[in-house]
Amino acid sequence: MPNLNKYRSNVGAVIFNKKGHIWFGERSDIKNSSEWQMPQGGIDKNENPEKAIFREVYEETGIKSIKIIDQINAWIKYEIPKQIAKKKWNGKYIGQKQKWFLLYFYGEEKEINIDISDKIEFKSWKWDEASNIENNVPKFRKNVYKKVFSKFLTKINNFIQVS
Repeated sequence: MPNLNKYRSNVGAVIFNKKGHIWFGERSDIKNSSEWQMPQGGIDKNENPEKAIFREVYEETGIKSIKIIDQINAWIKYEIPKQIAKKKWNGKYIGQKQKWFLLYFYGEEKEINIDISDKIEFKSWKWDEASNIENNVPKFRKNVYKKVFSKFLTKINNFIQVS
């Protein structure tokens, strides 16, 4: 089993709205192609995953009107292509281990602001269905998204039906 210290601790967010659609952003740091993903980011020193998810979502999307519906307690890990890892982290990590959260967005669309941070993560965004999201993420993230959606999609549907 690989050394977990070689995986960067990270949180990921599945943010859904009252229609059951999921927030999805196009990465701003990818030049000659289009790569999409859900919000995610590192857990700072002395920060727990719950605090990190609210901070990361706000920094990347401007969204504050969210509440935690569920989470995956186990770490989900994945490796990233070596050329990306070397460029991004100078070879310190080979991938990420993530805690994923299911978040309900109860705010207004005008709250969403992908230009809120000095380090802009996304150049565009949209609400979409899980199947479209899964089909449009980089290959190295597909298995993570499959695991996350297999855990959360029923919860999203149940929440929407009750609301």
